[in-house]
Amino acid sequence: MLQIKGLSKKFGNKQVIDQLDLDIPTGSILSVVGPSGGGKTTFLRILAGLETADEGTFLLDGQAFSPELLKEDEQVVGVVFQDFQLFPHLSVFDNITLAPKLVLKESKEKYTEKARKLADQLGISELLENYPFQLSGGQKQRVALARAMAMEPKVLAYDEPTSALDPALRQQVEELILGLKENGVTQIVVTHDLAFAKNIADNLLEVSPIK
Repeated sequence: MLQIKGLSKKFGNKQVIDQLDLDIPTGSILSVVGPSGGGKTTFLRILAGLETADEGTFLLDGQAFSPELLKEDEQVVGVVFQDFQLFPHLSVFDNITLAPKLVLKESKEKYTEKARKLADQLGISELLENYPFQLSGGQKQRVALARAMAMEPKVLAYDEPTSALDPALRQQVEELILGLKENGVTQIVVTHDLAFAKNIADNLLEVSPIK
């Protein structure tokens, strides 16, 4: 279980997150929904160690950790950001395997097998030699997800996974997230789409800008 206690974050005089408490059971899906300015992306960036919380305690299965102090190979939360952040000069295969190779120090045999398994699981096996400019938005999203999963984080998080997708791709993302849940993956989904959030969530957190 991922537990967050008393999380607060302020930018200047603006309080973005104020004493947030959350329990996210292993294998469950938490949807965080609300308009822009409610702190949703800031919350994900703190979990990923990209922002530092002003206050708050983080526990995974009862063990305290600090997201910003974790070593690269100790990732707890892997985040798929809205713009995917793929390396344009690398193939899909190289995008997926770069971090396992350089950070986890995996052998070529291991990271190659991992990439092929993830690609098969996510339906992108035929795209491994392609480059990001050759991919659709939905395909880029799956590559970004495979890259996050390759680091074997305890929790997967998504920032607005349906924002640029048409209804058919939105349905595919929904099925993908629910499929990962069946495999026991703990997930956090940040979205402004309430209907989508309700379709996938075990628990729903509605946020709004703090006055």
